[in-house]
Amino acid sequence: MADVTGTTTTSAVGTRYAMNSGGRVSEDKTSLKNQDFLQLLIKQLQHQDPSSPMDSNAIMQQTATLSSTQTMQQMISVQQEQFSLMSRMSASGFVGQTVDYTDASGKTQTGLVSAAAFKGTGTPTLTIGNASVSLSDVSGISAPSASTSS
Repeated sequence: MADVTGTTTTSAVGTRYAMNSGGRVSEDKTSLKNQDFLQLLIKQLQHQDPSSPMDSNAIMQQTATLSSTQTMQQMISVQQEQFSLMSRMSASGFVGQTVDYTDASGKTQTGLVSAAAFKGTGTPTLTIGNASVSLSDVSGISAPSASTSS
């Protein structure tokens, strides 16, 4: 999977979106919102020159652009929810598994995952021994060794 952290996308009406390190997509606050776009379109219609009215095709194109942008925003919201759910499912699957992870000092450690925690829509954390490790710090997984009892 490609790393899309820091990726910025611009929608058809200039709304900018950026993906942060937590996988969340956020709207750039310096761009126009849908309500702002509608207000500008209304002002444009109110103040147009009566002898040279705005082309109806241009109005239709602008409203279609607005509709497309709204649909894209809804899709982004659904994708955020799906990403959060997949992260939670992935973290749950680590419980009982032995994992390799990078600790706060940058060293690779190995330990058994005893729990997974989910706070908000951020990255899930795993409990490994006494450490709380972000799912994004896990670099490998292996099944625990089977006990040999007869």
